[in-house]
Amino acid sequence: MSLVYDYLKSKVVNLDGTNRWLGKDVLEISEEIYGFVNNGVNNFPVVSTLTGLTEPIFDPIKQIAEQLIALPDIGIMSGLLTLESIYGINKAYNTKLYRGQNLTAYANSLMSRDIPSSDDDYYYLIGISAYNETLNIPLLNSEITNLQSKVGGIQSQAQSTINQFADKFGLDYLQDKITELEGLISSAGESASNTIKNQLYRLKNFVKKFMGISSSPQSIPIASYGTFGAIELIIPTDKPKLTDVMGVINKLANWFLSMFSIPNQILEVLTHTVTSVVCKAIGSAGAEVSRYLSAGLLQSLPQLVPAVGSATGTLFGGAWAVLMGYAPWIALVAGLILVAFKLSDKKVKFGRLVYLFGTRLSGSPDTGFAGTYDMNEKQMRDYIIDFAKRMLNEAKSTYVKFWAFNINNDEEVALMFDLTNINEPIEISDKTIQTTTWDSLKHFAE
Repeated sequence: MSLVYDYLKSKVVNLDGTNRWLGKDVLEISEEIYGFVNNGVNNFPVVSTLTGLTEPIFDPIKQIAEQLIALPDIGIMSGLLTLESIYGINKAYNTKLYRGQNLTAYANSLMSRDIPSSDDDYYYLIGISAYNETLNIPLLNSEITNLQSKVGGIQSQAQSTINQFADKFGLDYLQDKITELEGLISSAGESASNTIKNQLYRLKNFVKKFMGISSSPQSIPIASYGTFGAIELIIPTDKPKLTDVMGVINKLANWFLSMFSIPNQILEVLTHTVTSVVCKAIGSAGAEVSRYLSAGLLQSLPQLVPAVGSATGTLFGGAWAVLMGYAPWIALVAGLILVAFKLSDKKVKFGRLVYLFGTRLSGSPDTGFAGTYDMNEKQMRDYIIDFAKRMLNEAKSTYVKFWAFNINNDEEVALMFDLTNINEPIEISDKTIQTTTWDSLKHFAE
């Protein structure tokens, strides 16, 4: 586990036998999502349902569920990033910034401003590969009703968790704290500390602000979920923007969440939350955008958000409470998507070795050689072009032909380019041409 996830794990604080994010009373962590943080998905019951699917059409889901068990770090990472994302969404929900424009408008402005990195670009292609090929979502969707019947709905369980927050940290809890502080101040008289007086002031203002809002949220009608109509394969765009990268992850998140018969009223909020977790895991700027989209949607659904808060009077935890009800399923879906990405990543087909050959009309070619480490396909392609440009600059020469090869661990050509015009690289995918050209040149590199 990397240092960043060790750091996130340190934010889970156990107080009086209960796990809380940052040790805050109202940011209580459910036992189910805490199980992810400790052991991955091993003890989450629905996973055994997914690995037990027997119909051949469900093999892709069964395969990624099995891989999620076999790769516990992905489950642990998904659990930690789910907690971090839910906390970020709760902060965004409470923000006093961006007055004059709602959070959704602010998120849209971020989408138009941020340009995807090369990794964003690559994960866009990986996401499409996962959707179209590894999973074949359009085919799986033809059996979505069958799948929903096997997996079962989760709404009653999620609502129960939300209601527990309302009962535990609602206005009655805060009013009891006010009474307690008033008693302390009365007993202390003039010697009462400013800390206690300030806490009482904050709590009274907090309760006044939310007076008239029910601590208990409205329950979402369980029967209000819908089913997908026919869906199509995703056709990639040549120059994806951040909104395209997020869009692919959104489609995967929405479809996986639909397995659990989640009501439409909350489904979009959860979809953006899963997207935030996945984007955070892959290092995409879409993580921040998705958090604001999720928070903005929750702000438009105040009837679903319980009035719960901390005893300090400084932290409204309504968004946390809502999303904690669904947290284990958010983490599970994020984990399934990350495994699907891993299975769709073609980097395992590539090797570490890159060779360049600049040929002339006569004589031996100029050669270049480099070793790489743990690059995905996009990174490998970018590296080859950059390496070739550096060789051309150093050689200060022109070539009749300028070839580039990536050689895998089986000493086979994994990638080949004709870089004679470096500004217009031509990929050579014909296996016969790859083999004969490599065989004619490789001895010059020995």
